[in-house]
Amino acid sequence: MELTCMKINKILLSIFITFNLVSCGESVPTEPYLYTELAMEPGMHIEATNKNGTVSIEYIEPLKRRYQWDDFDEERDLIPRKTRFMGKLGAYDPADAYIWEVFTPRIVANDSQLHFDSMNDIDKWLYQSSLVYYWVYTDDGLVVGFGKKPSRNQVNIGVYQLYLNGEKPTKLKGSRPENIKITKRPNKSVKQTD
Repeated sequence: MELTCMKINKILLSIFITFNLVSCGESVPTEPYLYTELAMEPGMHIEATNKNGTVSIEYIEPLKRRYQWDDFDEERDLIPRKTRFMGKLGAYDPADAYIWEVFTPRIVANDSQLHFDSMNDIDKWLYQSSLVYYWVYTDDGLVVGFGKKPSRNQVNIGVYQLYLNGEKPTKLKGSRPENIKITKRPNKSVKQTD
């Protein structure tokens, strides 16, 4: 009985702390900053397949993406980065707290450009996180990662556009363009005029 009460107290304390942090924190921007570096473009729809299965990422609005895999389908709002973090100045979703994601997976998402000075730096970056994301990518540097962490009820999804000296690359070692399908759809957020 005492163990159960301790668990309940920890849960209540977590809820209290989370509520206070959310209510006292800064408001989340609803538009990207002028300097935000996103990989995805309006109307873009990506379907990528790796060892974890097939994931679909759809650009809905500048900071909204739709993620689909297996039987899961959810739209998420991304947060634009104010400052560069590990080379990224795009947008992200750090996932909800563990406590809120009991029945659905936590989605940790990134959409960003990454700029490199050498092909060696690109190769190092692709290698260093390949076991988490299981990258698939095109020769022109569109990279998609899809990783599942069942122990945390978490899914990691990353979309990156790599640049080499300010330009998209033309050939990347290990690319698998057959594992990525990119389509452009009419942007739903832009109103059509007659």
